[in-house]
Amino acid sequence: MLIGKKMATVFSKFFKTPLFSKKICLVALYGLFLSLSTQMLYSHLALFLKFDCDVSDSQIASIDGLVEFLSYLIRIFAGAVSDYLYDRKLLLIVGCTIAMVIKPIFSAAHSVFSVVFSEIIERLGSGVQASPRDALIADLSPQSKLGASFGFCKSLKTIGGILGSIVALGVIYLSANNYKLLFILSAIPAACALFCVWKIKKTSVKLPAGCRKFDNPFQKKYLKSMDGNFWKIILLAFVCESGHFAESLLTLRSTLFFSQTFSGMTSIFAAFGQILFSYFIGIASDKISRMTLLKINLTLLLLTYTLMLFDASGFVFLLGVSVICGQYAAMQLLFLSLINLQVSVNLRATAIGIFYCAIGIAYMLSTNICGFLCENLGYGFSFSYSLLASCAAIVMAYRFEK
Repeated sequence: MLIGKKMATVFSKFFKTPLFSKKICLVALYGLFLSLSTQMLYSHLALFLKFDCDVSDSQIASIDGLVEFLSYLIRIFAGAVSDYLYDRKLLLIVGCTIAMVIKPIFSAAHSVFSVVFSEIIERLGSGVQASPRDALIADLSPQSKLGASFGFCKSLKTIGGILGSIVALGVIYLSANNYKLLFILSAIPAACALFCVWKIKKTSVKLPAGCRKFDNPFQKKYLKSMDGNFWKIILLAFVCESGHFAESLLTLRSTLFFSQTFSGMTSIFAAFGQILFSYFIGIASDKISRMTLLKINLTLLLLTYTLMLFDASGFVFLLGVSVICGQYAAMQLLFLSLINLQVSVNLRATAIGIFYCAIGIAYMLSTNICGFLCENLGYGFSFSYSLLASCAAIVMAYRFEK
């Protein structure tokens, strides 16, 4: 596919990195289009729930945490199925199809329940493809470029998020806040994502001695390879994620500085931060200790939450949003690299699924805590909670490294 080769050459020259394979570029394009579709929906969904459905901030945060948890939970089972079948592509097609079909249904929702139900189905579709997608990236990448490959795919995925937010702003502005039209249009880029994954040729990776297809990855003999170091990584990821300030709450907070129509641009700044940190930290992680980078990220996150306590200006707020979202994106790819280097090939997707489930539980807890604090005590208390969680993660990172 010519577009894959051209894209690989352009990015290699621009960022001065080794050439990525055509398959990696197709996976990255798949992520770009799917993220574009998803961001068109979610950049304004919180505003739709608040202003059209009269849902409170704490309820929106609880809904956000619940659907994300379900999305992360399904990743364990999707990962296990992917390892059992050793077929990443099939799960990507299934998940993308679900996400594409459900998006227009949001436009027919007439109650909070129907919106939440549609959101759960959409997030489950997203969850089905996540673990196999990340395992496929690891399958296609040599260890010397593992971090760079994750960073590249994450950056393209985030560019899709920026484009989705821009398109959503345009549609909302031109249609006078017609959210339902936006939800219908969001299915188009999902169809493009489905085309990209369909063009990825199946790849075969040599399995370790004694392993074979259609083996249950949850057998004791395989799970023994997930030793204490693996579970330390999972525990540290859980603590890091437990302070995650939900993007939906950041969008709602932006109404302090901007009008309802332009509050959706919070997602654009969040996406810019993810691109900036994900790609370059991904490259750096192949050359520098990943634990060192993780500690640097957590320190920057701590400083940013401290700055957000003061509500200085709209510009400072948007800058803080970029750093917060960028740091969590960068930390996620650092953990993915650590996990893929820790476990054997036949357990990749399963291990990634366990990781996603752990951070899903942490995210659900953090969104509920932050939502409660925002509504009852103010956003300052919520930022303080996230700050303390970051401090705890830094302490744990230093202890684990020793």
